[in-house]
Amino acid sequence: ASDGSELRTLTQGEWMIDGVIEVDEDSGWIYVNSTRGSALERRVERVSIHDGEIETLSEPGGLHGASLSRDGKWLAMMSSSLTAAPTITLVATDGSERRILYESDISLDSIEVTAPELRTFSAGDGTTLYGALYRPESEGPHPLLLAVYGGPHAQTVLDAWGLTVDLRAQYLAQEGYLVLKLDNRGMAGRGLAFEAHLHRQMGTIEVDDQSAAVQQLADEGLIDIERVGVYGWSYGGYMTVMSMLRRPDLFKVGVSGAPVSDWDGYDTGYTERYMGTPQNNAEGYREGSLLTHADKLEGQLLLIHGGVDENVHFRHTARLITALTAADRDYDLLMFPEERHMPRDQAGLEYQERRVARYFDRHLK
Repeated sequence: ASDGSELRTLTQGEWMIDGVIEVDEDSGWIYVNSTRGSALERRVERVSIHDGEIETLSEPGGLHGASLSRDGKWLAMMSSSLTAAPTITLVATDGSERRILYESDISLDSIEVTAPELRTFSAGDGTTLYGALYRPESEGPHPLLLAVYGGPHAQTVLDAWGLTVDLRAQYLAQEGYLVLKLDNRGMAGRGLAFEAHLHRQMGTIEVDDQSAAVQQLADEGLIDIERVGVYGWSYGGYMTVMSMLRRPDLFKVGVSGAPVSDWDGYDTGYTERYMGTPQNNAEGYREGSLLTHADKLEGQLLLIHGGVDENVHFRHTARLITALTAADRDYDLLMFPEERHMPRDQAGLEYQERRVARYFDRHLK
């Protein structure tokens, strides 16, 4: 209602409305993205304002998004999947017509990659977790590289072309590593209860879930548990280091890009949404800080950071270096003085990728 009071609930169930595309009051429909088919997919659907009836407008499977025309008669829909590059289709909202506007000529064969394998893992409490495996062609058990993000408000494992064309993961798999991406508890796409596991305790449950998945791969004989590495950027950079500090027995080599070293120095609009303030959650901030646990580092760690990073300021890596030095712990540093959150020029990106690959080859193979 206009005064903010609730009139009625239109949708319910074990799935999410992931975003509202448009509200068409004239026709009585709300156009949305939903996970009604699977948390690994995004449907384009419309919900009746009058009775909550739901109509699916996208094809089965994959990742779909759309924009609605001003007259409410057409959707411009972008779609992709693990095996199909993005297409743009003009879809009549009454279901009468579909017309392809753009179709890529890129295919798995043309870029010589294989789509990652989607599978499930189990968290310590029995929660189902979704992961993606990039498999090498060689016989196992393989060295494992965990490509981690781990933070809230993001989902990395989806039936989407973007997962397939992660060229770093694809290259490392071609070099003989098994590469795993896992969406741990606390990440997006699975509802509030799933994401709320991180509340006031960043750097804990994420590491537990990632570690559990690694152990499951070892139990299945797919990996060599003595050769496990981890890499990530931003929250994934934070997770890389925290994984090495909390589970030094498991994670032997890490490449950490632009890590948040202490949540008291990051964007408060982001941090306090999940952690509260340092005043009302002192223990959570202390336990979630890399600085607190710096003396536990045992493995080989490469830190990468841009000198003018406007998101995670270089001060975070500087503070971590200070803590590691005080603890007499060895580390390696790759700094890009004139770059932001990651290198953006071609030469810088290529140099970074060579350094990442060589670091794992040197310390993990």
